Parts: sequence; C-alpha cells; structure tokens
Amino acid sequence: ALDKYLRQGNGLYVTDWASMDNSPRNVYLKGGGAGIDISAEMVLFARQLAEIGEILGKQEEAAGYSRNADALARTINRRMWDGKKKFYFDLELHGKRAPMKTVAGFWTLLAKVASAEQAADLAAELENPHTFGRRNLVPTLAADQPGYDSAGGYWRGSVWVPTTTMVIQGLEKYGYHDLARKVALNHLELVAKVFAKTGTIWENYSPDAVQQGQPAKGDFVGWSGLGPIGYLLEYGIGLRPDGPHNELLWELQPGGRRGCEHYRFGGHVVTLVATPETGKPERARIAVQSDGDFRLRVQFAGTS
Repeated sequence: ALDKYLRQGNGLYVTDWASMDNSPRNVYLKGGGAGIDISAEMVLFARQLAEIGEILGKQEEAAGYSRNADALARTINRRMWDGKKKFYFDLELHGKRAPMKTVAGFWTLLAKVASAEQAADLAAELENPHTFGRRNLVPTLAADQPGYDSAGGYWRGSVWVPTTTMVIQGLEKYGYHDLARKVALNHLELVAKVFAKTGTIWENYSPDAVQQGQPAKGDFVGWSGLGPIGYLLEYGIGLRPDGPHNELLWELQPGGRRGCEHYRFGGHVVTLVATPETGKPERARIAVQSDGDFRLRVQFAGTS
C-alpha cells in the first residue's frame, strides 16, 4: 500500500504529518513532504523481506528486495543527507531540505542507509552536548533547534523510549557497542531515579532534568517498559539472546552478584547467576540452570 499510494516521483515516500504529534518538523511536511524516517523504514522493511526470502530459499524475490533497498538508500543519501550539517533531513513538498534536526534522522542507522563515514557523523551528534548529547541522551528534537523545550514539550525535546531504542539498535549495527551501552544505561539510570521519586514509569522524560517530561502520562509501561526491562537485561545485566541460533551471549561486567532468574529466550527458561570470588574481583563463579540445551558464550571484562 505504501509503495502504491505514498511513493512520490522522486522515489521517496509522502509524509504530510509525522507521528511525532507536535514536532516542529510537521510544519515543513504539510501538504506532502517526505519524512526521513518513513523512507528509511521502507529500506529496513525491504532488507528484512530480502533476509526472509533468503531463509525461505526464494532467491529471486530476495535479490529484488535487496536491489530495491539499495536503490532507495542511494536516493535518500543523495536527497536527504546534508554534507555540511552532517545529518539527514526531511524534504518539503517541492524537494527542499527541511531545516529541522530531529531524532528521525537516526532511522538511517537501523536501516543500514548510512555509510560508515555518515554513521560516524551521526554517532558524533549523540555525544554533542549542543544537540543530542544532553543530560538525558537522545532528545527527539536537537537542543540547538527552534522550539526545543528543556522540560520536554512532548515531541519538542522529550526523551521517548521507542526512539531511543531505535538509536541504540542502529548503533549496534555499525559496531558502536560502547556508545549503545552508554545510551541505554543513561536512560536506565534516568528511569530508576524518576521512579524512585514518583513511583511510576512515564510516557516520556525531560532531556535536561531528572524528571518526567512535561507533559507526560504516568503508569505508561507500554513502550516505556523497554527501559527498565530491555535495557536492564541487555545492557545492565548483559544478556544478549540469539534465539534463532539457540545461543546466549552474556557480557558480564565486574562487580557484585548479578544475573537473572527465569529468563526466557528461544523457547527456554534459564536462570543465570554470577558471583564474584571472595578477594578476587577479577574472577566470577557462574551457575546456570536451564530446561534445555543451548550455547552460552560469556565475555567477562572484555575477555571471552
């Protein structure tokens, strides 16, 4: 349906209102601009369909989706990448790049649209305190943009877990594991501190203070649960599952007793506990219980 009804003559996809409700980017999309996120997402979908085709042995269809993905990625890079600003931007109705720098530009990482050099530029933005590298990382609107709200302002700067998760997974695809972990733990710390003060999980969070966004709904453990659950398990504890290959990587960090009881992955229920040896913090004793066989790989302090 998107291909049939929303693809423009320039090969990109019409977006006249982004789902970021009150984002200043919407002004520039009005009437039928092209959003960087929807076009990058279409590359992502095509790459996923190609992967499915390979698994099913449908080589011709897989090759077709791969060609489509590569062609769309080239169009995105030609029309939506600004070489001077080193970032991806939406297009207005008649093809002019919109000036708003938003979190939507990072979809190009998850979709593998960006080159290695472009990915490095995007990663640098995440550590730039004047744009996305705020006290609470990855605001939805860069801090140097008109309309940025340090209290959050919904999509005018708030930190939203879905977009932060998109950024984290995109960084992983380009090998920026340490930065991905930094972003995840930064958010996990924010959520924990705000929970300690308010007793609930919030729809979004302030980019510049340890508090919920203004406005934000409480008791919002739909996507916001990705932080205290997903980030805790994958980056706090270090459990990185690969269900299709029946493998679990445990990136174990030095410290106190850690692990997870009744952890579910790939059809298994597993309990894993690591306890430091007394007087030898560089060593840990690992105990594992599982209801079935799987391959466990452990990295402890960077050593496999």
